[in-house]
Amino acid sequence: MPAVEIVDSVWLVGSGTHPDVLTDPHDCHCYLIWDGTGGLLVDTGTGLGADAWLANIAEVCDPAALAGAVVTHYHADHAGGTAAAHAAGLPVIASAETRTALAVADESGTSLAPARAAGIYPADYRLSPATVDRVVGDGDTIDTGRLSIEIIAAPGHCDGHLVVLLRRAGQRILFSGDCLFAGGRVSLQAIHDCRLDRYADTVVALAARNIDVLLPGHGEQVLREAGAQIQQAAESFRRLVPPPNVLTG
Repeated sequence: MPAVEIVDSVWLVGSGTHPDVLTDPHDCHCYLIWDGTGGLLVDTGTGLGADAWLANIAEVCDPAALAGAVVTHYHADHAGGTAAAHAAGLPVIASAETRTALAVADESGTSLAPARAAGIYPADYRLSPATVDRVVGDGDTIDTGRLSIEIIAAPGHCDGHLVVLLRRAGQRILFSGDCLFAGGRVSLQAIHDCRLDRYADTVVALAARNIDVLLPGHGEQVLREAGAQIQQAAESFRRLVPPPNVLTG
């Protein structure tokens, strides 16, 4: 299925739920940033739909022109396609925690083993070892063509989680992975590294960023006034009450 342009210079090239860009039911949303001079892939899905999202990228640009693929975090629906991205010539960019986990395909540390046991992934699905070419952290930038894309540390949903901030056409566009979702929701799971205190600090800090567009790893995109929805989540955390959990509707 073809790539779908979400906003100026941003395409959805992979998804587990979007009817027009369905690569594999277990994939997260995979976004392509491309302004005609440079670009970046954000997240790589499980790997089960990698051929499809690679073909979708090629509809928009030469994959060789991209600066690489940023992996927001090491959960399999976002990072399982990292090996495929690397094999296709895309330099992989991630946090130090994600690099360590992917290097050995750590199914315990990434919570894949319990998720698979819970039926979230197919019984025969395995995480492939993968190389991270560049480690990034809070405040780092990725320069590609005319674009300068900011990396922001966003722990809480899991350790080493990153989000990606693109400033484009007067807008602040946040690729939030599994940190924030439409309606001011978050993703809280009963896993070893989902840390509520860090989550609160992350969301409160992101609320101060005055985000215009929110592009999460799952569910609907918020194409205007996204900051108000992020503020809802931040206000809830300030009251010491977790915001609504996207996993419970």
